[in-house]
Amino acid sequence: MNETDQRLNQDEEYKYWAFISYSHHDEAWAKWLHKSLETYSVPRNLAGRKTSKHGELPRRVFPVFRDRDELPGAADLGGKIKTALRQSRNLIVICSPRAAVSKWVNEEIKTYKAMGRDDRVLCLIVDGEPNATDKADSGLQECFPEAVRFQVTAGGEISAERTEPIAADVREGKDGRTNGKIKLLSGVLDVGYDELRQREKRRTFQRRVRLVSLAAGLILFSIITYLALGDAGLRVPGRDRIQTLVDRNAISVFRHAHSIKEIRAAAVPMRRILVDALAQGRDSDGWIRTNLNPKQERSVEVWSHSQSLCAIFKTPEVNKEELRSFLIGLDLPFTAGLTIEREGIKYGWQSHKGEEEETIAEPALWTAGALAAALARPGLLTDEERRRFESDLIYTQQVLKLYRPLDSGGWNMFPNQKEPQMHNPYTTALALLALLETRKAGLPWEGSIERRDQLLQSTAGWLIREFDKDGQPPGWHGVAESANQLFDGLTLQIYAELLRAEAEAGIELPPEIVEQIPLHLIRCVERDLSFPVGSGEFSAPMKGHIGRETIGKESIGFLWYPWAIDASERWLERAEKRGGPKEERVRVRRSLGHLLVDLGPEAANKYRTDWTFIVAELLYGLSNIPEPS
Repeated sequence: MNETDQRLNQDEEYKYWAFISYSHHDEAWAKWLHKSLETYSVPRNLAGRKTSKHGELPRRVFPVFRDRDELPGAADLGGKIKTALRQSRNLIVICSPRAAVSKWVNEEIKTYKAMGRDDRVLCLIVDGEPNATDKADSGLQECFPEAVRFQVTAGGEISAERTEPIAADVREGKDGRTNGKIKLLSGVLDVGYDELRQREKRRTFQRRVRLVSLAAGLILFSIITYLALGDAGLRVPGRDRIQTLVDRNAISVFRHAHSIKEIRAAAVPMRRILVDALAQGRDSDGWIRTNLNPKQERSVEVWSHSQSLCAIFKTPEVNKEELRSFLIGLDLPFTAGLTIEREGIKYGWQSHKGEEEETIAEPALWTAGALAAALARPGLLTDEERRRFESDLIYTQQVLKLYRPLDSGGWNMFPNQKEPQMHNPYTTALALLALLETRKAGLPWEGSIERRDQLLQSTAGWLIREFDKDGQPPGWHGVAESANQLFDGLTLQIYAELLRAEAEAGIELPPEIVEQIPLHLIRCVERDLSFPVGSGEFSAPMKGHIGRETIGKESIGFLWYPWAIDASERWLERAEKRGGPKEERVRVRRSLGHLLVDLGPEAANKYRTDWTFIVAELLYGLSNIPEPS
């Protein structure tokens, strides 16, 4: 260590890792070098290493002195420059033809070398040719200042003795910027060039890996975000394809599909609430009132009473003891004076209470369904009860002959219609329900199993033929005043019953119906309980039990909610057995989960004090949901 360095160490510490000397014309290179050095991160396994010149190596080469940044407009520029030079561990000269003729640059080099630091002068060649003055006839321009090419005495005089400066060369075809920077850092830090270069290569590789990983992560994040937007239903290009892909793999985040286990668990408390509501709606005679609101005046009708019993006897959780308390209700429609017969013709039951009220098929169809559902429960009935209820079912079937005047498969709402071919799709759907319940109980129709199955086939066939595949959406129309109206609730009911007829009786469904069922069910995920209920007005010229020609009239509200539940469960059962697109199964399950898990508690509490037919129809739709396993 020379005398100057000893004095520096005694008086003050080094402040700068390097002093950059350059010509004003090379300022762009100076700025680049300044930033490159100060932002360079020393490799972790080198930081802290002890060197002979600098002690422990730092994490960063900071600060670096660049005179035009540090001392703008200084009054004592020469003195401050010398101080900065003395406080700098290294001097880096940006070498070019401009620097070679710069008095300022040459003086800075002379001052630094006069401190005895010849071995700490580093060069960055950016233009010109080193030692070109030695080849006067080459026509090349010298890039080294004179003080770089020759030794400098302690008094600051340039001697005649030549030097071999350490130089990094960033000219075209030479080291390039990266290797040039590493060469300078090797000299500044007193670390071998090859060691530093290899570490830099590894770090560059790791940096590229990180950048590639980051880019891949950003791309993946963008893809996931785009998929999420499509999954959530936003109108992004390809949304339908995105949702199909997501549903095919059952990975939707924003359109949750409840599990089958959740769905079945949700049905149990709903059924319990509805059964209790019907039980509490009985009067002292055993009739289930037409309205379950305790504030409403007492009123009873065979239609809603039998519909309620049919649903109760099909509900899986209701035990034998509780079911037996409802058996008295099966006898009530056959109380003397309630069944209407005229001149040997069995008309059945009036649609509503009133002397002038005519009979219609619906009370008889629900009564047949209720009797069959009770007869299908194993161990419920005594032998005497079974004989009585089977006899009542035979009577009810005889009544229903009047409402099936033609052998076309269609059923009529009113007796003795002037136009017997004006079959009613709602009545025909209920007839299919009664036939299916009778089949499940293993009982005949009109004395014959074959007749039962033939009627079942023809009834389902008529409904299939009446399907309007061109409707918007496809489905079933009414008749008479409602002939041009497609009914959503009626369509869902018939879908549910045809699916059941296919599963239990081998009815073959045409492709146009099979394709439309899941599409209709999937759309139900967008509904809540405020979704409108369609209502149809039906009328037909007829001659009833009163003996006069009149216009039979009836208004029907087509509930969609119970039958969407029933049809969804039956379609999922079908898809499980027959296969089909995974995305369709997920989407129908999503709809069913929405109807039961999301809307179920609200629906059960809302309807338990409503009109009886609403509770009964919902309970019937829920009865097909299996108990949780």
